[in-house]
Amino acid sequence: MKKIMIGSILLSISILAQEISKEAKEEKKPENTETSKPAVTEEVKPVVTETQPIPAEKKYVSSMKGDIPIEFVRSMLITPEQIGTTRKSDLFWLDNLKLGFHIRPRFESKQNFDFNKTTDDYTNYTAQTTQIWFLIDPSPYFAVKVAVQDSRLWGGSSNSQTGGDSRYGLTTSAGRDNTSTPVQTKNNTDIREAFILLKKSDILPVSIQIGRQVFAYGDLRILGPLNWLPNGYSFDGMRIMYDSKYLSSHALGVILSEQHDAPGGTISANGRRRGSIDDAYMTGTYNTIKPFEYFHIDVYAFGIHKKWIPNVNPVSSEDRSRQRDNLLTTGFRITNRIDGNKLPKGKSWDWTIESAFQSGLNGERIGANWDPIKQSYNGRQIYTERVRYDAKFLSLETGYAVLQNLRLGVGYLYGSGDTNRSDSTVGTWSPLFPQVAGSFPYWNVMNGQSLLFGFQNSKSYSFRINYKTEKAGTFIFTYYDVLKAKNQDAWYNVAGAAVSDGSSENFSNDRFGVRINPGRRLGFQYDITWIWNFSDYISIWAGASIVHAGDAIRNQRDNPNNSDPLKRYTFDPNAKYFFLMVTASL
Repeated sequence: MKKIMIGSILLSISILAQEISKEAKEEKKPENTETSKPAVTEEVKPVVTETQPIPAEKKYVSSMKGDIPIEFVRSMLITPEQIGTTRKSDLFWLDNLKLGFHIRPRFESKQNFDFNKTTDDYTNYTAQTTQIWFLIDPSPYFAVKVAVQDSRLWGGSSNSQTGGDSRYGLTTSAGRDNTSTPVQTKNNTDIREAFILLKKSDILPVSIQIGRQVFAYGDLRILGPLNWLPNGYSFDGMRIMYDSKYLSSHALGVILSEQHDAPGGTISANGRRRGSIDDAYMTGTYNTIKPFEYFHIDVYAFGIHKKWIPNVNPVSSEDRSRQRDNLLTTGFRITNRIDGNKLPKGKSWDWTIESAFQSGLNGERIGANWDPIKQSYNGRQIYTERVRYDAKFLSLETGYAVLQNLRLGVGYLYGSGDTNRSDSTVGTWSPLFPQVAGSFPYWNVMNGQSLLFGFQNSKSYSFRINYKTEKAGTFIFTYYDVLKAKNQDAWYNVAGAAVSDGSSENFSNDRFGVRINPGRRLGFQYDITWIWNFSDYISIWAGASIVHAGDAIRNQRDNPNNSDPLKRYTFDPNAKYFFLMVTASL
């Protein structure tokens, strides 16, 4: 994978160098001369030559002025109106350089997210994301974008302490004595994006994007930038893009984790010796087929590939506790929202169907299911089998614009669960990366804006009303009924992890080892969201949620057979969530 990526980069640079050399060789125009012929009786006059001036080379004017491509604004969480304004704005254009800004403070309040009345789990905080980005478009053959991003909590920076007196400063190192015991801090400023775009041109039939970048495909249910988080996602790698009237095809390859250090003090934070995984990669392709003006068809495939893990006490040099982990996700999406994920003008009914399947091997070996005796030799089981992925995902959504500014919609979301997590099949849906907030224009936040319920082992029904006023903004009312896909499986949060001691479950589907009934319903959720475009560059958002837990959580909290008496009869069915956010983009 590394050799292929390096070879592609060198090839792209070579093509670019040839084009620059070609432009520098401009032929000189021939000179025009006039020679006067001497008369017979006169002396021959000298030749008079008039030279035409060589025209100056026409200066390149960026084609992105007034029309910045959508790929250059993917890292910001802003409304569709702000996206349009940012792309068309002529602010801060200096020649072929665009300077941009994005600021997003958000207050969040959460109460009783574990549905346990004996714990004090009320939390509230304000997080802020700040971006300064540069778009450089000096040539018809390439462009560059760099986005510097700072993500932090208000009041979350560590400051110096002297004699128990905390000194509050505006900067992390205000008043710090470096000779004393250091106070641990984290650098919250990083590079969110830094890529070179080699444009499709007369010398390059495709566009190539190289460097740190964000990806956003479809409704963001499979792969997206996750801009709702203060930091979001970025990927280091390369993407090849071909776009035409009838087909859009993207192929990508990125490095997710690098175990080796580079020279000159460039050190990786990953690898087993640093408590992380070794080399890991993602490859994939996303293709949009546009056969008709009525709908588009997306076909995609993504693979996440992780290096094998050695045995702690190997018998031989090739002994491994886990083989390579290869998670393959293939799927399709069909929709009539063909105008930037919106309906074309004059249409009222929108619909989207998306389905995906997972396969591959997760690298583990367990005792063969067909061997009830579990025969072993020298402490090792004789008959084993590899654990494979076999999971499914389905999303159905449709809506109708009753009036020009009122839409009614319904949705169904399914992520498969596993009836037996101890066997050789992983039946629980495994998101490539946690996805919590969907795409506009309908701002579908998956299983609710509180983010209590993830995709795995979930089956949810939703009903929503979008009402857009002329002056007061947009109001979104949503109702969710979230159930388990398989009662024996766990309740999973949006990060993809099973909620410890969160709901009733049966890990091995043991009929006689579990004394509580695995419940079915995780909960009902009621959301209201308000989004107001305060100006062309600023929007204000607010949202509130009430979640009422179902029997899958109640049966765990009110379990009389719990070995810990302090965990019995602790059920509190209601959780609350609120957020207030201001987002600006220039």
